[in-house]
Amino acid sequence: MKNFYLFCLTLLALGVNAEISDERIAQIESSVGSMSVTELRDRRAYLVDEQSMLMNQQESTQNPSSNKSISNRLSEIATELSAIQKALAALVGAALISNLTDDGYNDNVPPVITVNGANPATVELGTTYSDAGATAFDEFHGNTPVTSSDNVNTSVVGSYTVTYTATDLDGNTATATRTVNVVDTTAPVVTVTGDNPAAAELGSTYTDAGATATDASGDVTVVTTGTVDTDTLGEYTLTYTSTDASGNAGTATRTVNVVDTTVPVFTSSSTFIVDEGTVEVGTVTATDIQTVTFTISGSVLAITADGVVTFVDTEFGADYEGEYITDDASTLDYGGALVDFTATVTATDASSNAATQVITVSIRDVGGIDDNPGTGTATNTNTISTATGTATATGTGTGTDTSTGTGTDTSTGTGTGTGTGTGTGTGTGTGTGT
Repeated sequence: MKNFYLFCLTLLALGVNAEISDERIAQIESSVGSMSVTELRDRRAYLVDEQSMLMNQQESTQNPSSNKSISNRLSEIATELSAIQKALAALVGAALISNLTDDGYNDNVPPVITVNGANPATVELGTTYSDAGATAFDEFHGNTPVTSSDNVNTSVVGSYTVTYTATDLDGNTATATRTVNVVDTTAPVVTVTGDNPAAAELGSTYTDAGATATDASGDVTVVTTGTVDTDTLGEYTLTYTSTDASGNAGTATRTVNVVDTTVPVFTSSSTFIVDEGTVEVGTVTATDIQTVTFTISGSVLAITADGVVTFVDTEFGADYEGEYITDDASTLDYGGALVDFTATVTATDASSNAATQVITVSIRDVGGIDDNPGTGTATNTNTISTATGTATATGTGTGTDTSTGTGTDTSTGTGTGTGTGTGTGTGTGTGTGT
């Protein structure tokens, strides 16, 4: 401590760089003059501590404004230390100052460090750690600067230590520590890839798009649970789970709807040919992954749910030459002409998907009359006499032969007809029919 007072005396001899007003000097001297010896000693220790700190700051800053502020304060400190030195000399005498500073001021007690904030402290993995710091107070020097060092790595889960060190002006050093635990309490974030909800066609193969996960601890895997039965309509749930190294689990789900949007496909012919008088026409077929039912338009034909087509009149069926009695007791007169019936068949599956097909039912004549009669003419040439003879008429073609004479003339179809009768004369007739 003798060196300290030599330093103070030297400082007083050299003076200070900054100017202090007379008014401020008077304030300092008045304050110092009212202190006891103990107060002077404590105030001196505090000022020396502050002076050392400011000198260190002044060496490390290049800011002119900051340097000026530090210089002004150092000037005030030097002025006050000088006043304290004078006051001590006046109170105890110059000869006793040495004893006061050495024998009466034997400092071997280190500062006391107080750790600010929580100890141990906890910080989440992947975040930024801001230390709350520490303060130190020395019995003889007051507030003492504290330095710290640490190895905290918030990218890795673990326990770390922050060490605080404080050394007073007499070289007494104190340390304190804080434990910092880097923990992971955050679950991975799972992101579903692709559509959610997703749709799968009934009877198809479902391929899941999966999911991804991110976590502060690094790469994590995703496990999928749940199944999708594409052979059964319904709603299914897939669950994606990701667990990190600290046991935190994150989940996400996807809904998969198995649906049927495909219409039935007809596999039977659209044309049916049946003999007249037949009631059952045939069977309409269609393929679909679900059960198909059939309906038909109109009132002439009927169809079962299984696709069997019949005439509504199940007793007589369709009459080629005559009339067909419908289910509402009305009649359809075909007049002997070839008749085709048309109707629209609708195939509907269990999901209400529907397809249509127009069918034609043709009625085939069985043992009936010729529906397309031809027309023809015949010419006869006759010689009439009073004698009794025979008349012969020849006709070729499809038509009607006529002859004039006394006799009977017949012809059928294509060929020669002969007639025998009683009359006078001989007649010859020829006829051509088409």
